[in-house]
Amino acid sequence: MKTLQFNTKREYATEGQRIAATQLDSGHVIMVDIDRHIDILFPVGVELTQTDIMQAYDHGWHVFPESIDMSYGDYYDIVRELQKLASA
Repeated sequence: MKTLQFNTKREYATEGQRIAATQLDSGHVIMVDIDRHIDILFPVGVELTQTDIMQAYDHGWHVFPESIDMSYGDYYDIVRELQKLASA
């Protein structure tokens, strides 16, 4: 899986707003914002770029893991890995 890590510098925390994301084989993107304690699954069409991810995040575009036949266990395994990446 391809991953992306960035900091928006928005002032949600002293560290800014640290984000990590990965694109699944299905084309969906999972993103975590560790400073706001948020994780989101974005629909196909959201590219693995800071611009696309932030546009989808700011507009609340999301889907649920079960809508793509993904278990919440598998989803949160990826979320935990992204949390580690974002905090590095």
